[in-house]
Amino acid sequence: MVKKIIPVILTNKMKDLKNKLRRLRGLTKQVQIDIIDGQFVNNKTLGLDDLIQIKSPLITEVHLMVLNPEKYLAQAKKTKIERIIFHFEAVKDIIGALEEAGRLGFEKGLALNPETPIKKIEPYLNKVDLVLLMGVQTGFGGQKFIPSTIDKIRKLRAINKKVKIEVDGGINLSNIEKIAKAGADYLVVGVGLFGAPDVKKRFQQLKSIINAVK
Repeated sequence: MVKKIIPVILTNKMKDLKNKLRRLRGLTKQVQIDIIDGQFVNNKTLGLDDLIQIKSPLITEVHLMVLNPEKYLAQAKKTKIERIIFHFEAVKDIIGALEEAGRLGFEKGLALNPETPIKKIEPYLNKVDLVLLMGVQTGFGGQKFIPSTIDKIRKLRAINKKVKIEVDGGINLSNIEKIAKAGADYLVVGVGLFGAPDVKKRFQQLKSIINAVK
């Protein structure tokens, strides 16, 4: 499978969101937006109402860092989002939430906090399109990548050869090759991309590294 860089935007300002989307035009067809409710973690971002207003074709997936994510699914259908990712730790009826997401036509992703072991989600691997492994503590950008995430990637890949693995948090030029080699399919980059003086150049640098990984 071709590995992909997915830019991520975590913001509580509409102007910032629009600016970052503008900087990504022509670079990618996929962007992830983080939606944080201030309850699952102690932070808050723009919400689905804001995405409904923008309707950018670049916004293909949302990472719901929210409690009771199943309550957001119907509203998410009003956007152009193709993929919904929500946290294993944030929902009681995981099967029900996954089934509802599927019924609404979304690709389904299950995210794991750094401290949650892979074995917790083994029963659901045949019901999801991807698993998102957090490489930092959930909810804040600019953190350093947690090295033990590499072992989690390898373990998940050993358990299931087919499920897509997405890794989010702390990815940059110095570690992206190791993360990709461990088995990650989608590499979600925020500060490691937007923190560069030239976003286009940095995107191409990151892409070149993962394209060389066999």
